[in-house]
Amino acid sequence: MCEYCYEYAMLHFVASGQRHGIYSRFAYLEEADDLKTEIEQLEDPNNPKPLIDLAFCRLYDHYFSHGFDPGLFNTLQNKFGHEAVQAYLANRQACHNDLFRAELSQIELLTDAAQWNWFMADQERIHSNALELLNSYYDWWVLGIGKEKEQRKPNSIDENLLFPDQLITASAEWDEFHALYPALFFALSYLINHHSDSGIIRKIALTNLKDGADIWTKDLWLQRKAMITCVRRDGFSLVVDNLSQIRYELIYYILLKNDTDPAELNKLKEAILSEDEHPMQAMIEREHVIELMNRLAT
Repeated sequence: MCEYCYEYAMLHFVASGQRHGIYSRFAYLEEADDLKTEIEQLEDPNNPKPLIDLAFCRLYDHYFSHGFDPGLFNTLQNKFGHEAVQAYLANRQACHNDLFRAELSQIELLTDAAQWNWFMADQERIHSNALELLNSYYDWWVLGIGKEKEQRKPNSIDENLLFPDQLITASAEWDEFHALYPALFFALSYLINHHSDSGIIRKIALTNLKDGADIWTKDLWLQRKAMITCVRRDGFSLVVDNLSQIRYELIYYILLKNDTDPAELNKLKEAILSEDEHPMQAMIEREHVIELMNRLAT
């Protein structure tokens, strides 16, 4: 499956609640309302490996939005195992941001209320570091400025004919992205919960990746979270005013996740129908979006 196919699987889960396929578990961890139960239900938690990434990211988000909860961390550690958690935290040392490298690698931050409260008390420092990290991510990963490329290695003669001389993101860049990701998610979640008017949230929401997405759609998850935040703050006028920049997948997602005002919904529908052709076509097409809007309007 391609990364946008995985995003489509996530949309199917959000729309229907139906579960299918062992490799769609990333969607359940990202979107399930009951995180504790979702973690407890994992049959093979360390396969695929990125599942622990997603579980920790949801843990950070939970701490921000619902308060400190060491019981949730214990559930995570019991399911993934002490060894996997220790290895995961050790990998946080690869983060180039001094604050998040030091703090997000300490297990005490997630198990000791005093440690968490002490860390969160320095709001100015966290805010500054979050902005620095996300602006750097936006330039490097989203826009592709300075991103190292390498020749695509075809798996067959047929692929070589289909994709000649194709440059893709270098493996070292992917390694850095995966090492940074928990800190990126932590930073975005912090801003969403404490500084939701930050300009970088809007930039991430409205800018599509210059290069291919992560296979587990972790970068697309950041964009979805940013977009939801902007729409909840500014309303669907944000989508109408920037329609040509927004993937239908994002529109479909925010329709599923937000209460919709009939007047706003109608304006959005008119704007979509007035387009000759949407500039970004992927797994979700205009007909899918209009069908969902018609269902929501009844």
